[in-house]
Amino acid sequence: MGRLLIFENRLQMPDGSMKHVRVTAHPSRDGAGNPEFVGAVTDVSDHRQAEAMIRERQSELQQILDLAPQHIGVFGPDGGPLYANRATLEYLGVGIDRWRDETARYSLVHPDDRERFLGERKRRFLGGAPHEFEVRLLGHNGKFRWFLIRLNPLKDERGQITRWYSTGIDIEERKQAEDTLRRENVALREEIDKTSMFEEIVGASPALQTVLSRISKVAPSDSTVLITGETGTGKELVARAIHRRSNRASRAFVSVNCAAVPRDLIASELFGHEKGAFTGATQQRLGRFELASAGTIFLDEVGELPAETQIALLRVLQEH
Repeated sequence: MGRLLIFENRLQMPDGSMKHVRVTAHPSRDGAGNPEFVGAVTDVSDHRQAEAMIRERQSELQQILDLAPQHIGVFGPDGGPLYANRATLEYLGVGIDRWRDETARYSLVHPDDRERFLGERKRRFLGGAPHEFEVRLLGHNGKFRWFLIRLNPLKDERGQITRWYSTGIDIEERKQAEDTLRRENVALREEIDKTSMFEEIVGASPALQTVLSRISKVAPSDSTVLITGETGTGKELVARAIHRRSNRASRAFVSVNCAAVPRDLIASELFGHEKGAFTGATQQRLGRFELASAGTIFLDEVGELPAETQIALLRVLQEH
């Protein structure tokens, strides 16, 4: 007996239209033992039309992807490369087979970006969430350009990732503009430092120039300096400028906000205490004056000190 026969052909109908039919025939024998075929003919025209439509749409989609200026890639659930459009392959100067080769593809990443690229790629793929990163890729002309790569997962009804889709946008001009702006900012900052900056103080008004002149005069001396001004006018900046312009610049600059220290602890804060000097004094503590030895101490809001502490402070300032 022969084998099962399955084939398709087209039939022209009386109205001139065409039908696709599938013929299935089983070998058999009739009652007299003569061989015969028993089968069925199935109209598969709709199925073939649907296949033709799918092929046409796939071809159209392929053309759209190849004409897109962005770099487009398709990856498997584990990140394995499946497809790259024409813009990607033409920029890299490689064929689809080399692009699918992991080692060859990573060699197209800038050496300084490879470790970060591989690390982020693995971590983000395992995370399964949309993500983006910037990387430099080697072009067919032997030059690297910056690209912004965005990846989005496609998930099935169970939430499992079936594909990863990536797009790459050339951001070389943006990177160059950022680099230019950064250099200009550095140059501008240096210019400000030269023309309008005195230590951390920026300004060129006549009133400020008077203050800066006084700072320059008093800084080389070891005299105690009284700095007055409303809250927020930069008294500590002036104190730091005096310190940095003095012979004590390599030593400590200690700042104390007298208004922020409890009245019963201010003496201990300024002058220190020995272990057991009062309840809670579990160990020896150096005062701020001793910490600032051979350096500079700045007492902010000194007018808030209790009178008895001001008397002790005056004695310290007089006799050093």
